[in-house]
Amino acid sequence: MPIKKILIIFFLLIFISENVIAGVQVEKKFKMWESQYVKVEQGKICFAVSIPTKMLPDNLNRAESRIFITFRPKDGVSNEISITNGYTFKKNSNVNVNVGNAQFKFQTKDKFAWMISLNNELKMIRAMKKANRAQVIGISSRGNKTKDTYSLIGFTKAYNSARSNCKKK
Repeated sequence: MPIKKILIIFFLLIFISENVIAGVQVEKKFKMWESQYVKVEQGKICFAVSIPTKMLPDNLNRAESRIFITFRPKDGVSNEISITNGYTFKKNSNVNVNVGNAQFKFQTKDKFAWMISLNNELKMIRAMKKANRAQVIGISSRGNKTKDTYSLIGFTKAYNSARSNCKKK
């Protein structure tokens, strides 16, 4: 697994656990999305983040899902999309994301999913700017199929805010 992916998984584990000791700060809320950042020794890490408006099946006991677009300027990382569905994913499974008429595939590892191609990440971001919603379909380690729906209202502003907040200085 590339070091980039190990770092993002490590960061997301910290982020999701009870509001990080280092202190994730909400820069601004834009409808269903937020621009957030955390100050780290190497500078800032910024992201646009949202939670689903609907999680199916609704009787499945799991943690909250989230989708992130992350910027880590000190590591040369921008537009990195990752997802957590609130459970451990089935081994060797993929997460499928539908945005408008476009479909995207994410690799999974434990509780996280990410794209491996910056080109595909940029395509998905462009699609997210045009669409009203995204659907994230995954399979848990117990074999439960889930479908989370995210509103994309406010996405473009949150994305632009996070990107701007983490521009290299």
